[in-house]
Amino acid sequence: MEKNPVAHWINTDKKLNNLIVEIESTDKTLTEKAEIAFEKLSELYEIPRMPTDIEDEELDEDDFDGVTDQRSLFEEHALIKYLADEYEDPRGMVLSAAFHLLNNYRVDLFQVAEKEFGKNIPEKCRIGIKGEGYNGEVVFPKNETKSWTELGCKIMKQIN
Repeated sequence: MEKNPVAHWINTDKKLNNLIVEIESTDKTLTEKAEIAFEKLSELYEIPRMPTDIEDEELDEDDFDGVTDQRSLFEEHALIKYLADEYEDPRGMVLSAAFHLLNNYRVDLFQVAEKEFGKNIPEKCRIGIKGEGYNGEVVFPKNETKSWTELGCKIMKQIN
């Protein structure tokens, strides 16, 4: 078994491999390739693209493993991007987000809050995500002194 589960997925999933070859053969920038991958992965694997694409009945299924935190590619990608360092390959972050959702992994919201607040995570800490598609951005309404709707957030999560 390969150490990197995403690399293993790329090497063993023909659909994914073909998609990557197709995207990499374009002469676009890494960011543009990542944006294309975001849209294509969402379609290819029927991953909810935005929070509004998650259907309520998906939360009622018996085989749901008790995880009620269904996330869209937009959310998971924004969280991964927030935690990543600035030199991280944008294509890899999109692949990781898709991999997470297909394998029931989730970015830990406490890690996100900890990156922002260190050990002083506020009570009722809220994490918002604004933007659209590939361009999701994590915001903390408490820091902005604006409501999450004023900030243009598509979704809000509360921890603690």
